[in-house]
Amino acid sequence: MTAGLAAAPMLAVMVLAAPSAAAQPRAGAAPSEPPVTYKVQAGDTLIGLGGRYLVKSADYRAVQKLNRVKDPRRLPAGSSLTIPYPLLKSEPIPAALAAFSGRVTITRAGRAITPARDMVLQEGDQIATGPNAFATLALPDESRVSLPSNSTLAIVRLRQVLLTGGLKRTFDIQLGKGAAQVTPMPTPDSQFLIRTPLSVAAVRGTEYRVSYDPDRATAQAEVIKGVVGVAPASAPTETPVPAGFGARAAASGVSAPRALLPAPALVRGGRTQEDPKVTFTLEPIAGAARYHLQLANDAGFVDVFAETETDGPAAVFEQVPDGVYFVRATAIDAEGLEGLPRDYGFERDLNVLDAGQPQAETAGKMKKFKFRWSSAGAGTRIFQLQVFRSDSPTPYADLPGLAEPEVSLTDLPPGAYRWRVIATRFKPGQPPSVKVGAFQDLQIGQ
Repeated sequence: MTAGLAAAPMLAVMVLAAPSAAAQPRAGAAPSEPPVTYKVQAGDTLIGLGGRYLVKSADYRAVQKLNRVKDPRRLPAGSSLTIPYPLLKSEPIPAALAAFSGRVTITRAGRAITPARDMVLQEGDQIATGPNAFATLALPDESRVSLPSNSTLAIVRLRQVLLTGGLKRTFDIQLGKGAAQVTPMPTPDSQFLIRTPLSVAAVRGTEYRVSYDPDRATAQAEVIKGVVGVAPASAPTETPVPAGFGARAAASGVSAPRALLPAPALVRGGRTQEDPKVTFTLEPIAGAARYHLQLANDAGFVDVFAETETDGPAAVFEQVPDGVYFVRATAIDAEGLEGLPRDYGFERDLNVLDAGQPQAETAGKMKKFKFRWSSAGAGTRIFQLQVFRSDSPTPYADLPGLAEPEVSLTDLPPGAYRWRVIATRFKPGQPPSVKVGAFQDLQIGQ
């Protein structure tokens, strides 16, 4: 972790005008926990519970005093014990780097380690994505956290409480954004937190996004499903944010929930894309200042590999290889809140047919015109050249079965012509497909 990132949370606490920096939870510290209520099972004793489930066996005495238990060897089945969370024994749980693309940096104990798919991540690790880079962390209960470009996340806590089975997961967004999809909590004491220097987002639902902008000293949360409680970093009071709403956190606190923009509809680009650039056109959304599109290899958007933000409802991606992909589109309002997403599948199948400029050649008394064109994309092609007089629907010359992307015609009479190329493509395991090129104009002589 760099010095600048480590200092950011403390500076944010100061911006919030909290009582004192020393009184605030430092970055990476485990948040305070309420006590756990345990229902006594037949055969339980305080001494036995202390040996199995408390950090120190002797801590059973503190539990005995708190709950006014007369005999630590006798506990009525069905009664309840209140146990302070710091006394409970827990064990680490892993996270896995489920997918990543682009320049992703993993820092562990101050040293960079090479990322690898499915590598195990642990408490204290930091994950940073560069431009057009992405990473997704998967947890054992199938929850996950995804990082888009130019974002940094620290894994603060990944633990399971042995007594209750409760899961404790805490992540710090130090820069940029993070999106979470969370499996329903297995126990009442389970917790899933995504923190920024300005806010804490506690999951009550299943899908939400959190972002932090240190330059503007703002953080925000956008809820897709369920309910998320958003609190200032300096106070425990939560603002419940329901699905379809977002909230912003600043020095003054957390704003009232604001309705997110609806998911945009895809007008163009949702089927097969053959052109050199992959393009999408969205139905404009009233109130949208920008649009955000992501491309992924999977329908769950675990393996994201490209994204862009545009001022208008059209987006372009370059250098997308052939394959089947998914696009996710959202609209962003003037306050910077990102709206609800909509996903589409599409096929990328590069199939380009471009006409060149005919060239005149003289061989003795004969004058030739060499027609050239180019193609791109997988498969082999057979070409057909058609040349029309401008005033006739019948081809003046029709040459099918051409294996090469050029052919010469001799002594074309003066006049105005139109010409085009038709390509029949053959790919293994697929039926032949035909692509008809656009007409090109040609003027010969007067």
